Amino acid sequence: MRRALIALGLGAGLGLLAACSNKAEADVTSAWCVLFTAADSNPELPEPLRCRFSQRQGNVTVSFNEQLFEFPASEQGKTYQRDNHSTGIGFSREDDYTLVVFWEDPREQ
Repeated sequence: MRRALIALGLGAGLGLLAACSNKAEADVTSAWCVLFTAADSNPELPEPLRCRFSQRQGNVTVSFNEQLFEFPASEQGKTYQRDNHSTGIGFSREDDYTLVVFWEDPREQ
């Protein structure tokens, strides 16, 4: 159910985040984040919160609510799964949490 909700929230399509023209620069943007924890049994979409998304050479950092989430490119497929979509990106750590980053407020989509 949660995966279907996330897929629905993110929408169809596999848009990739545009890479920087200069690999030394990071992509940084304000976004909307939704955090699902493994202990959360509520099937509804939690309230989206403003967050900061940063990516440099595939390494991602997301911060909001005084929490910092790091997703090293070298760990993708090992310690977390990444799902790119045209409306955002989902990061899942099995039996721990799923963090969904939306480029636009998902309540307005």
